[in-house]
Amino acid sequence: MARKPLDQKDVRELQHLAQELPIKPRSNRRQSPSRAAMLELIDILSRWSTTGLALIGGLSIYLALTAGRVYPARAACWALLLISALWVCRNLLSQFRSGGTSAGHPFHWRASYTSCLSVLGVVFASAPILLTPVGAPASIFLQVTAIGLVGGFAAAIAHSAHLTTTFAIAVPTAILPLLSAIRAGDTALTTVVGALSAMGLAISYGLCRVIASDAAKRNPRTSLQRRSSADFEEIAHKLPSTSSTARAL
Repeated sequence: MARKPLDQKDVRELQHLAQELPIKPRSNRRQSPSRAAMLELIDILSRWSTTGLALIGGLSIYLALTAGRVYPARAACWALLLISALWVCRNLLSQFRSGGTSAGHPFHWRASYTSCLSVLGVVFASAPILLTPVGAPASIFLQVTAIGLVGGFAAAIAHSAHLTTTFAIAVPTAILPLLSAIRAGDTALTTVVGALSAMGLAISYGLCRVIASDAAKRNPRTSLQRRSSADFEEIAHKLPSTSSTARAL
């Protein structure tokens, strides 16, 4: 008896083929979070980012005033760079939170915000280098370095809903103060800054993983086992009595 082509089989025959078709084992490769989980993380990022930007803005005013008493030109140039980057980030965030055009494209907004935040992170983390030249008073240099480290990693934690966005601030915060400590030639200071930078990166990464894992658990991936027409054709040749059985039903 000639078999009917797959496109000529009725619903019962196709259902019978689907039941008999062996299911291939799933790959052990780690699956990416569901779209719902990623959208939740973007929402968390947009809500927490306000705190991070406000923290950077407040600390920047303090740093500019502290260094500006001794180095006004350096403080003015650094403040201008930081205000420009901060304004762009704040504008992107306010447009998204207010339901503007960017709210309809959350993934595109996250990419744009992360790129702008990376510029802000570099400018803020460069405070020990741009605000204090070589030979600056130790009191000002240590104060600027300490505030830059603590404030940078605190802002990175406020953006911990997305790993790339977090590292946009955390990586410059870990590298630039360390370079300034190496430039000062103080071995003890370099060791302390290096240890604090490594600890800050570890905390930021660990918090990102915890938040992403919680979002994935709240929004599990739902997927169906998909079968292609080639799978049906393969099993159809292994079941010679399928058509007659279905017609008898």
